[in-house]
Amino acid sequence: MNPAARIKDAFCSYCGTAFPTPLVYPRTCPNPACGVQIWANPIPVAVVLQPIVHGERTGLLVVRRAIEPRRGLLALVGGFVEEQETWQAAGAREVFEEAGLRIEASGLSPFWYTSTEPRPNRVLLFSAATPLPASALPPFPPNAEASERGLVFGPSGLADVFAFPLHARAAERYFAAQGITGAHDF
Repeated sequence: MNPAARIKDAFCSYCGTAFPTPLVYPRTCPNPACGVQIWANPIPVAVVLQPIVHGERTGLLVVRRAIEPRRGLLALVGGFVEEQETWQAAGAREVFEEAGLRIEASGLSPFWYTSTEPRPNRVLLFSAATPLPASALPPFPPNAEASERGLVFGPSGLADVFAFPLHARAAERYFAAQGITGAHDF
């Protein structure tokens, strides 16, 4: 089957019966022996603002995306929250997977949350981590998700270099709360 022709939740995942058209949520399986109902629930995404103190300046940890969407642009570290983990555990896991840095999940504090546009099906849970010195950063080997790791200092111009506008807004909010101004200086 052509991947572009696939339709999410076109068939009941419990008994395999096709859902009737038009396909709208919630969907109730038409098989009288099944009757399972499915919903299009929001998808939580944990995104971490990891401050790094480098000399006299504090920057935010970012990665250069090695995957689509928006390959080659910068992003805060983050990803989907898995079924059996907290948003804090997801954030700490993503920081290690993407940036090679181990942080404590308990060191993450809620910072900001928002939904994506134009479809608000992803809820981004931005958290702020405990600041770390640059000396705490281990060597970075590029990986499947990130080709480079670095720091951004300052909020100006982030929208031009960040893959996702909401990541840029979160970083801008963080820098504003810290009284940090100026160019992003990657």
